[in-house]
Amino acid sequence: MDVSIFFSGEFGRRFLLNLAYPEMCPKLGACGIDACDYCKDYDFSSKIVMAEEFADPSSYGIYIDDPSSILPEILDGDVFIAINLHPDILVELPSIVESYKALIIPVEDPRWCSPGLRNQIARHCEEVGIEFACPKPLCTLKPETKFISKFCEEFRFGMPRFEVKLNDSTILNAKALTDACGCAYYVAKKMAGYWIDSKENFWKEIHQHQCAYPCLASMERDVEIKESPFHLGGYAMVYSFSQAVGIDAPEFIPHHMREFLNFAD
Repeated sequence: MDVSIFFSGEFGRRFLLNLAYPEMCPKLGACGIDACDYCKDYDFSSKIVMAEEFADPSSYGIYIDDPSSILPEILDGDVFIAINLHPDILVELPSIVESYKALIIPVEDPRWCSPGLRNQIARHCEEVGIEFACPKPLCTLKPETKFISKFCEEFRFGMPRFEVKLNDSTILNAKALTDACGCAYYVAKKMAGYWIDSKENFWKEIHQHQCAYPCLASMERDVEIKESPFHLGGYAMVYSFSQAVGIDAPEFIPHHMREFLNFAD
């Protein structure tokens, strides 16, 4: 599958770097140049047909009269990913990229795409026959439709999943199977050698590494999830890694957050 990425801001730059230039991971500052062991064994640069960086949405003012006037010619592709773009651009995207099979609009910050705008875009995508996902944050993306599922499989993308080898209560090694921004690879590397003495300390350790990557999801409270996207991303990471070692984590995740992780009570 071929992907186009239109973005603004630091998260968009990190997302593109992680997808297309994994060997440049040390630039993110997580492991550091000296400690990098190049654990990301992929390179999807040949699958990216367009990568366009835009100015911050606020620089365009409240309204953009003609969004198409600031967009380049759209090349053919399969999945279109729009990160932190002006609302007037987002709302027109289903028509602009109608030759694509799927549109993904991550919401790392509640200001990026309001629930009302998301619903409007979803209706428009349905009208033109494009699959649509608006994960909040991106690491909660679930492969629920045909082409988005294919994208997640081919790009090892979405909510974190891990493969972990244990010796009694010690983690011998861990490998990220799916990831959204590179954080899962960092967590997997840092958890190698950890001795699990209690669930509480284990969960705290995972969460500390997620924070240290660092996670760029907003800490601003979101009206839908009733906490910040940052915290939901943390719950996703801890829950997924816990599952990989055979530890269920129901009490770690607040009840009001579980629906966003497809986690039943």
